[in-house]
Amino acid sequence: MHKFVFLPVSAPLLILLASLPLHAEVKMPAFFSDGMVLQRDGAAPVWGTAEAGESISAEINGQTVSATADDHGHWTAPFKGLKAGGPYTLTIKGKSGTVTINNVLVGDVWFCWGNHNMTEPMDTLGDVAKDDIAASADPLLHCFTTRPCFPPSDPIHDKPVSDVEGSWAASSPATVPKFTAFGYYFARELREKLGIPIGIIQSSYSGSGIETWMPPQVSVAAGFPEIGGRTARYAALDELAPKFLDQLTAWETKYGRQDPGNKGFAAGWADPKTDVSGWKPIPTPGNWSSLGLANGGVVWIRKTVDLPPEAAGHDLTLHLGDIKNLDHEFGNILGTAYVNGQEAGEFGRVLKRLYMGSAGADVSVPGRLVVAGPNVIAIRIFTQKQKNHPFGGSTKLLDPVVISGAMKDPGWTARVEMELPPLPADAMASRPEPPYTPSVMRLPGIFYNHMLHPFVGYGIKGVAAYHGEANVHVGEAYRRLFPAFIQFWRTQWKDDNLPFCFTQIADVWPPQPGPGISDLAELRESQLLTWKQVPRTGMAVTVDIGDADVHLKRKKEAAHRLVLVALAVAYDQKIEASGPIYDSMTVEQNKIRLRFTHIAAGLVARDGPLKQFSIAGSDRHFVWADATLDGDTVLVSSAQVPNPVAVRYAWADNPAGCNLYNKAGLPASPFRTDDWPLRTLGNTVKDLLLSLLRSHGAPIRDT
Repeated sequence: MHKFVFLPVSAPLLILLASLPLHAEVKMPAFFSDGMVLQRDGAAPVWGTAEAGESISAEINGQTVSATADDHGHWTAPFKGLKAGGPYTLTIKGKSGTVTINNVLVGDVWFCWGNHNMTEPMDTLGDVAKDDIAASADPLLHCFTTRPCFPPSDPIHDKPVSDVEGSWAASSPATVPKFTAFGYYFARELREKLGIPIGIIQSSYSGSGIETWMPPQVSVAAGFPEIGGRTARYAALDELAPKFLDQLTAWETKYGRQDPGNKGFAAGWADPKTDVSGWKPIPTPGNWSSLGLANGGVVWIRKTVDLPPEAAGHDLTLHLGDIKNLDHEFGNILGTAYVNGQEAGEFGRVLKRLYMGSAGADVSVPGRLVVAGPNVIAIRIFTQKQKNHPFGGSTKLLDPVVISGAMKDPGWTARVEMELPPLPADAMASRPEPPYTPSVMRLPGIFYNHMLHPFVGYGIKGVAAYHGEANVHVGEAYRRLFPAFIQFWRTQWKDDNLPFCFTQIADVWPPQPGPGISDLAELRESQLLTWKQVPRTGMAVTVDIGDADVHLKRKKEAAHRLVLVALAVAYDQKIEASGPIYDSMTVEQNKIRLRFTHIAAGLVARDGPLKQFSIAGSDRHFVWADATLDGDTVLVSSAQVPNPVAVRYAWADNPAGCNLYNKAGLPASPFRTDDWPLRTLGNTVKDLLLSLLRSHGAPIRDT
């Protein structure tokens, strides 16, 4: 579906035009649109909907293919063997109309998938990317950015969808700031090395576990039974939520915490003609501090947004940021939105379910309320919060596409309608506890349904992935989940040889003073095993360039390493794409000798003696070890361990100073020689807190 977005720059209020009708009945998903890139040489199907039985033809650069819409109106036209080039015009014709798509390239398409380190755009890198953005003009490098989905109000019954929100853009200083940084650097280097058009499709979500990217049954089959219990907890809310809401209403009535009634609307506070010059400006994201609401109450906020002529009469959705429906400590939040003086909709506890998490509050706005030019948005918020209520939350929930040029953001102004009195001292003790409501963002299959399934079958050269942090607490299970996901992806695309190139997660958190346990190291091992066991995969090691920041800043260097992997795996180039990989060990009296593959022209200890090697005897207690290069091997020993049996290298959340490389300049992957039980073996979500405590240096021993 073709969609347009209008946004006042830097505003937390995102206004999306939904599904502008095409002149023809032939329709296609959003990624079949101006600027798209089709895969060269192999299969490059295009698809859409039309009238049942309708004959469809598609033509590009002299090649014409045809299709017939099935009984449900679905059709697929399979281009094959397209040669790199462009820009071209793609024309799709049916008896009910024609769709013309301009500036179409043919080249290699890479699907960029993962969580925050794939999602983060170039403009989050600051000065690190300044020069690269300025020099980014390249009409043969295009990026499709998928706007993140927001789970529906009834996600337990959620089904796969057929379209996404997003658009293609050619690389330029004006567009690249919103490109995926990791994906852009990956695509840019491929462009330089291959000399053909490159397209990237970025569909990823910060903090998303791998189980959210495939149907629940795939995770369960991979040996992750927790999925069934997690889904059941969502389903239980059908019964628990109504009971809790009844109890909460009784408590609110007893302590006078109910909405006293809408007096602001009667006073004209939603009326565009009302003078609001006396209202107080409020920053976004911001809070009610300047308004003096210490105990909750009712606040009105307003702003005027200018929309271009093509917006008039079209349905909109107001995305209001991270406003939780309910919070035990702070209380309930209810809201009503008005557009140009008329009620558009409500948000908050009006929802039937009590899903928590960072899902944005959305209000649908009927097109009859929307006009060209100034549109007055007024929102009445009733909050029971006992502390200052932060308004707006994240301003990065969506990446807007501004099609009408920069629009001035006048900011919000606010006025208090009423303030609630302080609660009695014992009131909070009797307030009913809400039922356990896990974040929808952890619901199995949610991102597969909304951000992966729509693309299934799109012609791609391969997958470039950066994922793992969201599954650190189940690192042992990841060695089954990740291969299962790759196989599921290949099954969906009907290509058992689809290249899958991924990045091993980098070093994060502060360094630990001594050798010990590490959930991150266990997950890295699962990634390493996936590469070793799953054909046509490759892994780039980044454990030396994370700089202890979970938001990897050195994305250019990390992307370069993944390009080497892609050249070796997807393009069959005879290059060294990996650093040293542990192969075998032998015990030689009080020392252990380690052997490696992927040593290139030899092993290197960069910047001084080898570091981050630890050694243990049969008691399984690891101590720091002396490690030295001996030809193409490494000898490891410690006076504290006269009878060694195992060695570990870079086995930490942040193995600061790890410095084993090959002469190709690539770092060794962290490894262990033992097969002792992992700490994350059998972990479930309940272990997440313990994992985080360890990650932050809590003194918890490995037992």
